[in-house]
Amino acid sequence: MVDGLRQFLEGAMASPWLLLVIVGLAVLDALLPAVPSEALIITAGVAAAAGSQNLVLVVAAAGLGSFVGESIAYGIGRWFGPAVRRRMPAGTARATMFDNVARLLATRGGLILLTARFIPAGRTVAAVAAGATDFPASRFLAFSGPGAVLSAAYVAMLGFVGGAAFADDPLVALLFSLAVGTTVTMVIGLTRRRVAGPRGAGDHERIDADTVMTVGVSS
Repeated sequence: MVDGLRQFLEGAMASPWLLLVIVGLAVLDALLPAVPSEALIITAGVAAAAGSQNLVLVVAAAGLGSFVGESIAYGIGRWFGPAVRRRMPAGTARATMFDNVARLLATRGGLILLTARFIPAGRTVAAVAAGATDFPASRFLAFSGPGAVLSAAYVAMLGFVGGAAFADDPLVALLFSLAVGTTVTMVIGLTRRRVAGPRGAGDHERIDADTVMTVGVSS
């Protein structure tokens, strides 16, 4: 069974259609975070280390798909956000969070759009919230484009490093890269929660990814 899995993996890594699949899956992942495009990008990174794929093209394909998906998510927020805001009575928790997110995006929007993608579901939430709060499209695209390439390069390099370290066994290389990626994501999440700390009564201006998630979902 393991040998069969290795053969399937080697065939998939050498497929000429892999880059197109990455683009499509990355688009879906930006809209539906449950879609595991990172695993496929890591696989392509392993393939690049083995010489079956080109690392630059892998990053370009993943970055393009992510950028397109995030742009669609922004459009969804832009289209439906105003109607959702009008249905939020003034003074309610959701209305307050919506307004706080709008202020945060106005003052530190670029930073959020760049860093939220390294938090699970963060890029989807940030993109939808940006659209829903009328964050300027030109600024969104200016930060989303480089951010998409940056995150794509990070994920692809996980696979490339794993593929270089375990060149004789692509399955082990893939499992190693996935484990490293999962560990890094967990560390980022734990660090974010520790830095945020407990919220006090006067700490209502601080907004983390969980707050943005609430606004994004309500949109």
